[in-house]
Amino acid sequence: MTTPSRFSPDACLTWNLRLLGLWILAMGALLPWAPRALQIGLFAVALLTIFLHWAGQGRFPWPRYRLALPMALFFAYACLTAVWSVNRADAPAQAGQFLLVYGVALPFFAALLAMPGAAVRPAAKAVLAGLALGVGLFLVELLLDQPIYRLTRGMDFTEVIGANAINRPAAVSALLVWPLAYGVWRLGWRKLALALPVLFAVAVAFSSSQSALAGMLTGLLFWPLAAISLRAARRLLRVAVAVAFLTMPFLAQALQASGLADAPWLPFSMGHRVLIWNHVAGLALERPFFGWGLDASRVLSDFATVPEGTLRGVIELLPLHPHNAPLQIWLELGGIGALLALAMAWVLLRAIGKLDRAAQLFAYPLFACGLFMSGTAYGAWQTWWMSGFLTAAAAFLILWRGASDER
Repeated sequence: MTTPSRFSPDACLTWNLRLLGLWILAMGALLPWAPRALQIGLFAVALLTIFLHWAGQGRFPWPRYRLALPMALFFAYACLTAVWSVNRADAPAQAGQFLLVYGVALPFFAALLAMPGAAVRPAAKAVLAGLALGVGLFLVELLLDQPIYRLTRGMDFTEVIGANAINRPAAVSALLVWPLAYGVWRLGWRKLALALPVLFAVAVAFSSSQSALAGMLTGLLFWPLAAISLRAARRLLRVAVAVAFLTMPFLAQALQASGLADAPWLPFSMGHRVLIWNHVAGLALERPFFGWGLDASRVLSDFATVPEGTLRGVIELLPLHPHNAPLQIWLELGGIGALLALAMAWVLLRAIGKLDRAAQLFAYPLFACGLFMSGTAYGAWQTWWMSGFLTAAAAFLILWRGASDER
């Protein structure tokens, strides 16, 4: 396949760098009131980046990094489980979403890695501005009762807005604040970089998103550990993901047996999650190897009547998804899926370990923050949530690539 003569490599690279900067700026502007736009923006910029790479280099950006293989194996197996899924109606569509999201994300990341580091610097500055815009507008929304959300939907300040309208932007912003802090650190503003995640955690404590707050606190706990020893932080995260993906069904049942769901100090939503996790764990262990199939969570819902305690009444035991990514993987993909997910997480941690010290210092808290939120909040396959992770990773990668002429 030859390169079209009208597309020079330099021109394609220039247009691609402009595109990347505009993408993050647009996502920053949309994040506080339309987080689902992340998936559209990611898909569009990935397709255009892949095309511009091919047009300029004359070849498709096939992923050659080691992380691509376990990720491809995991999602290929996830798509395969649609064959025996008990949710025959929705599983094919979910498999199609995987292909759309990760089928373009993997070559997109390969194209980013192929860009010269020095050339990426202007795009890195635009990405940093976009991250600051997104996190800043989210804080405006949070502290001023969501004026942008109300304005764009024709609502006045007397109307009550559902919790998800601020919870979803809070969760994605909790991911994006780490690459933002990393970019600020690279500029030499060390005190501001250290203050940003702390101040964001304080601000998000005033939101209704308990998962975003807990995720930020988890990241902040890993931060000093990473500063003391990057190896210790990496090893502790390896142990954490091993426990999460190998023992979660048994851990969920142990939490229920301990009576934690009825603890008076535990928020109602977390007590409810303990009941959900126990129910899902029982279902997962009924089919421990291959699971119930992709997207099975949506059709395995059940209800239970709790006669007494904090959660007394009729309780839904599986509302669309388990609010726990490792348990959802066990339920739908079985132990095989859990092992593939563990391999993917370990390879990612190994890849982070090959970055320079400054990048690792912010990448490990980002990983810990995302892991905790995935284990307590949203559905593992929600497209906007997957796109939030990939957007944070892409922003981090662009900032890292633009930090040195040698990469």
